[in-house]
Amino acid sequence: MAWQRHSWLNRRRSAQVLAVLAFMAAQQARADDDGQVVTPYVQYSILYDDNLLRLRDPAQAQATLGTTQMSDTVQSKAGGVRFDRMFSRQHIRLDARLTQNTFDNFRQFDNDQRDLNAYWGWVLGEHLSGDIGYVYSQGLTPFQNLRVLEKNIRTAQTRYATAAWQLHPDWTVRGQYSRFSLGYDLPSLQNNSFSQDIYEMGLDYTARSGSIAGLQVRHTRGNYPEPALVSGALINNSFSQDELKARVSWLYSDKTKLQFLGGYVRRERDTGGAANFSGLNARLIADWDATAKTAFTMNLYREIGGVSDIDANYALTNGLSLSTRWRATEKIRVDAGIDYQRRDYNGAAVVTGVTPSGRKDTYKKYSFGVIYAPLRSLSLMAAIYREDSSSNISGFGYVSNGIALTTRYEF
Repeated sequence: MAWQRHSWLNRRRSAQVLAVLAFMAAQQARADDDGQVVTPYVQYSILYDDNLLRLRDPAQAQATLGTTQMSDTVQSKAGGVRFDRMFSRQHIRLDARLTQNTFDNFRQFDNDQRDLNAYWGWVLGEHLSGDIGYVYSQGLTPFQNLRVLEKNIRTAQTRYATAAWQLHPDWTVRGQYSRFSLGYDLPSLQNNSFSQDIYEMGLDYTARSGSIAGLQVRHTRGNYPEPALVSGALINNSFSQDELKARVSWLYSDKTKLQFLGGYVRRERDTGGAANFSGLNARLIADWDATAKTAFTMNLYREIGGVSDIDANYALTNGLSLSTRWRATEKIRVDAGIDYQRRDYNGAAVVTGVTPSGRKDTYKKYSFGVIYAPLRSLSLMAAIYREDSSSNISGFGYVSNGIALTTRYEF
């Protein structure tokens, strides 16, 4: 079993590296006279899900897995180091984490996850500022959209840079560039790998009240290096997208803030055809601090975009989400949320070779959680959720219920 020994050795080396990093970080943290700049932490989670692989029913599980088993318990053991410090007016943050995930039943999905988040918030002179960042994540592909019933590790990377120039006390010009890439280790899923580059420019007016109104233009170039085979034909889902949108951040009162971003979007696939899109996209976000302890957030949106882990030119998503946060005491916080989405696909390959045009999905999620922090360095979290997805394509709907318990300690 050479592969098992290799996997065990990799996990052991990862644990050793993490232990060394944590020890060095702890020494630095204790040596810093200005406060704890470097914070090592450990985290343990246990998750139970009654439909882990997001299958329709036990009959589908039997047909695809050879068993009616649909539930599983997942344990996640994580350790990491967080760095956060101001250097004059420059803000540097870094968070590196390793996580070992083990499954009680579906052991073939055991995996080691790696996450890195680096950020530099920079200021130059009195009128120029921005940020530069890098986000890296390598781990098991979620089962919600791309239900591949074998171990499939995906790697996601985001690089971004922004700059804002204050031309006048009331006027600001801003720009942004970001590159996102997603890749999979399974050879059969290479045509789902893609990258996209986003270029954005905007002009904002800031009123004396602090409210902001502006315009922005954005160009997105999406690239799928491997074509998809659909109904015997090879289709390249690479695309170009252009947007012109209005941007408003309205401070209605001390307790209420409204944000709007909306306008015209045109998306064209390189191979053309019915997969092209032009029309209105918009998102409205409302934040309301009802009391000193209770807050509500609402998201209402109509947007096009690729759905994560699905090889699609785009899906048009109409959605609504509501969330609330209640600070019951200084040590206890209660969260609850509802998420509703209606996805209309454009007929491009969604799951290669199986999905016809006209696919429509409805997704609903309900969640409730409690966070208890008995100590400044220790937090305990409990959450329950329910996902309900339906589709006009047979076999793509499912219902899932789960509970998660998490504890985190910062040194």
